[in-house]
Amino acid sequence: MIKITSQNEFTTKYIIEVKCIIKGVVEKSDIVGAIFGQTEGLLLDLDLRDLQKSGRIGRIEVETEAKEGVSKGTIKVPSSLTRKETALLAATVETVSRVGPCEAEFSLIEIRDVRERKRKKIIERATELLKEWDQKSLEQSEIEEKIDTDIKLGEIITWGSDNLPAGPEVESNPNLIIVEGRADVLNLLRIGVKNTIAVQGTQIPKSVIKLAKQKKSVTAFVDGDRGGTIILNELFQITKIDHVARAPEGFEVEELTRKQMIKSLQNAKPAKNFKDVKVKDIKENGYGGVTGVLQKILKKFKIKDETIILDAIKNIGAGFAIGFNKNLEKLFDIPVGEIFEKIRNFKDAQYLIIDGILTKRLLSLSINMKIKFIASRNKEEQLVIPAQIAVYFYK
Repeated sequence: MIKITSQNEFTTKYIIEVKCIIKGVVEKSDIVGAIFGQTEGLLLDLDLRDLQKSGRIGRIEVETEAKEGVSKGTIKVPSSLTRKETALLAATVETVSRVGPCEAEFSLIEIRDVRERKRKKIIERATELLKEWDQKSLEQSEIEEKIDTDIKLGEIITWGSDNLPAGPEVESNPNLIIVEGRADVLNLLRIGVKNTIAVQGTQIPKSVIKLAKQKKSVTAFVDGDRGGTIILNELFQITKIDHVARAPEGFEVEELTRKQMIKSLQNAKPAKNFKDVKVKDIKENGYGGVTGVLQKILKKFKIKDETIILDAIKNIGAGFAIGFNKNLEKLFDIPVGEIFEKIRNFKDAQYLIIDGILTKRLLSLSINMKIKFIASRNKEEQLVIPAQIAVYFYK
C-alpha cells in the first residue's frame, strides 16, 4: 500500500534544500525570519508570506548546529510551484546575507523532485497488483490445462516395491504400456491411457520384468532419440515386449500432443521388427540394416573398411559431435553445442558425425571448411544438400 504521511507531503512537488553558514549563534526562528524579511519585495509574484498563505509553499524546516561561535545547518522549503518558479524561489533564498546582526552565506544544495519518489512507489505498487491479478486470473486455455494437470495428478499412482509412477489400471488391465518416466505416464493419462508404468531410467526394475510376464500384451512406448533406443534394447534383453511405439524422431513422449500420442500408439509395430535394429542402421522401408548408400559414399572416398565410421555412429555420445581427418584419425569428440566455437581449430577435419540435426548454419560452416562427409540423425526442414558434400542420415 502507498502511504501518504501528510497533506503537505501530498501537495509538495519539490523540496528546495539550502546550506547555511552563519558567523554567530542564532535560533531557528531567526533564520526563518531572515529568509522572509530579506526576500520580501524582490519578486512581486513570489512573496513568501503570500505563497505560504495560499499553500503554494509549505512550512520551512531548519536544522542547525552551533560550534565555536558558528552556526551551520540546512533549510528545506517545500514547494508546489512550477519548476521555473521553484528555481526562482531557490535563487531568491540564496540572496540572504545576514541573520540578525550576523553575517550569513546561503547556498543551494539541490532542488529535489518529490514526485519521483511517488512515481517509484506507484510503479512498485502497480507491479504488485498486476502480479496478484495474474495469479488470480486464468485464460480459458490455462484453465483447461490446470484441470488436465489436476486430473492427471489425481490419477497417477506409485506401484510396487520400487514406487514406480503408473496409471491406475496398471494391474487390472491385461495389456501393459512401458514408458521411461513419470512425465510420460502423466501425458498418457491426458488421453485416457491408464495401463502404463515408468521404468525411471535405463536400468529396468525387476518388478517391471515380473509384471510384464503376467500380461497378455506388452508395448514399449519410447522416445524418438538415442535414449529411447538404449531403453528399447535393454527391454529386449531382459523382458517380454510384444509391440514397440516410438515418438517422432527428436521428440520425447512427455512433450507429444494428444494427436501425436494416439498416432504413435496406433502405429506400434511388432517387436520382432526392432530386435535387430541398431543405432547405426539407416532407415529403409521402415527398418533394415546398412544399405549401399553409406558404402557408396565411403567408396567414393576410397575407404574400403567402413568400420570406423560405423562404430562412431553406433557409439557416439548423446548430443556429441565427432570429427576425423582424411586418414580417419579422430580429431575431436565434443558437445554439439560447442561445435561452432571449436571446430575451426581442426582445419584437417574431413569427416563429421553428429548426434543431432544438420542445420543450414552447420552445413555452411562444413562447406567452408571443406569437410567432405557428414553423418547426422536428420536435417533441418527444406535444407538443400549441395553436390560438393556427402551427407548420410542414420537412425
